[in-house]
Amino acid sequence: MKLLVASSLVALALLAPARGAAQSLIVGIPNAETTPRGRFALTHESQALLFKQPVAWNSFSFLTYGVTEHVEASLALTGLSAPRSGELSLGAGFKWVEPLFETSAHAWELRLTMGASALFSLDRPAVGGWGYAHGSFRIPRAHTRITAGVSYGSDVLFGAGHTPVAAMVGVEQPITDWFWLVADWYSGYHALGAFIPAAQFNVGRFAIIAGYKLDNDRARPSDAVILEVMALL
Repeated sequence: MKLLVASSLVALALLAPARGAAQSLIVGIPNAETTPRGRFALTHESQALLFKQPVAWNSFSFLTYGVTEHVEASLALTGLSAPRSGELSLGAGFKWVEPLFETSAHAWELRLTMGASALFSLDRPAVGGWGYAHGSFRIPRAHTRITAGVSYGSDVLFGAGHTPVAAMVGVEQPITDWFWLVADWYSGYHALGAFIPAAQFNVGRFAIIAGYKLDNDRARPSDAVILEVMALL
């Protein structure tokens, strides 16, 4: 049943039509956008740990829905991997984005973002949670968006024994309408702790991100090649 749910989400993310650049993440951290009101969006990310022995695969998939202009709801499946290396869980939550100083500082596109998810382990009788908040702005003329904030998560997401508080930073740089450079970073030594530089391609009605995950733990790194596909329904 778990594999059926995961396979269905992956297939929909790969086949559904989408608008270029439709996303609710930069690469791994939440971005300062929401799914358009009344629309669904699907995202799937696969991580190929090619330099780890044995070679491994990890992934997450999520579905979002635009509740209002500034709020989206989400369902997520995280931790699906082969061989199994983490905790498989389902999450249900929301993200709220509030534009700031739209009249006095319109060109800077200042935004405050907050979100939270309830997490339900599929491997053990455990319930957890994840919450985050960040601010962002866009540099006029260069169109570079800078995002920074903090998140707090339980061991269902971060892994047992790890510090649940993490800083998050992200950069989005449009080069053309169809090609962006993006990067984000979580602090700490846990399942999400990594720096990920990537390229985003807005091909037709799809947004595709290809990047490389540099694990923060350089003593025992779990680096990975990343492919992320996003689709707006």
